[in-house]
Amino acid sequence: MIALGLLLLFLLELAVLVVGARWGWARDAGPAVRLLAAVAVPVVLAALWGVFGSPKARVVLPAAGKHAFQAAWFVAGGAMLASLGRPLLGVALVVVWAATVTLLRLGGRPA
Repeated sequence: MIALGLLLLFLLELAVLVVGARWGWARDAGPAVRLLAAVAVPVVLAALWGVFGSPKARVVLPAAGKHAFQAAWFVAGGAMLASLGRPLLGVALVVVWAATVTLLRLGGRPA
């Protein structure tokens, strides 16, 4: 069951990257700027995740700091979905993340 929860977290992380690309593409600008934003937003998000949020993060945050960063990450993904006109999907993203992390922690595995 823990492996399934970790897989779900990974898929949710990827979903935030995809949402970031879609959000970048939806900017009100010319095609070159939209393409740049569609590439740059997920690259910046991935870099931030690698530095602060991943299990092998370069910057080791205290548990509360890491949890706060991860919460902010998924709330940002939900906010991007909401700004794309999909607020219920944004809420669902955050709720599924929170429920998965809670269940993993209750099962003795920090997420």
